[in-house]
Amino acid sequence: MIAVLGSGYAGLNAFYNIRNKNKVIISEKKEFIFYTAMIRNLVEPTRYSVGLEFVVNAKIKDIDLEALSVYTDKGKIEADSIILALGCTRQNLFQFLDDVKKKDNFCISAEESIDDYLALQISLYAKAKGKNVKYAGGFLSWLGKEVEDIVKNETEKKLSLCDKPDLIFSKCEPPPFLGFQKVDSYLKVKSNIYAIGDIIYGWPKLGELAMRTGKYVGKEILRKDDKFYPIFINIIDMGDGNAIHIRSDVPWGGKKVSIKKSKIRSYMKRFIEKYYIWRKGNMGFLYYL
Repeated sequence: MIAVLGSGYAGLNAFYNIRNKNKVIISEKKEFIFYTAMIRNLVEPTRYSVGLEFVVNAKIKDIDLEALSVYTDKGKIEADSIILALGCTRQNLFQFLDDVKKKDNFCISAEESIDDYLALQISLYAKAKGKNVKYAGGFLSWLGKEVEDIVKNETEKKLSLCDKPDLIFSKCEPPPFLGFQKVDSYLKVKSNIYAIGDIIYGWPKLGELAMRTGKYVGKEILRKDDKFYPIFINIIDMGDGNAIHIRSDVPWGGKKVSIKKSKIRSYMKRFIEKYYIWRKGNMGFLYYL
């Protein structure tokens, strides 16, 4: 049996793409939460969750990677292969978003620079609502000089900068019993153990990337042919009807960089917010965009 642990961006796409019928997906919640749409609620009401009737509802308490055993509040599960898709948790996320909604004057930053793209998006949404918001984060230099220059230029057209933020977007913490996992080029931790999505050590905590890892492992777990080639893809809505679309594999030693600004990208983001709720997190054809 193949056990997928977690029903977020990565876990769902792994489960959807595993052809073997002897599979199970286990999660503490029988719902998919699309955080991109959740953040959009800073601007306008947007549905961001959908039920998942096929998920086995159980709280994972521990995992024995050597024995391929999963311990839950409902008993022990033994598997032939385990896909770790437990993600990570931002302890103050809901309080942070609530503060952004309630306050009118503030400065935002991220605890870790790898999350600056999220702090920036939240800042731009707050600005679009007429709030006096400033930004104290970076400009995504880790995605390449071209990205940094354009993001900095576009940000400074919209936001004032500050040195001392009073709202800090917290870093993402892994499950205490597991920790972040290092993987090889096939997203393997060790024999018959895979890690996908936000639980991968050192990678950006990005839904689009997480879905790609899930889709890859779901398809490759039985074939084990092709390496996984990670890429950062994200649309930052500028709040004025335009958006910038970023693609970069620089964090993984690559040289591919693309950054484009247009109104079409903003429409794409609105479509994506609805699409993943309708599809219950299934990436589908958006993998190719």
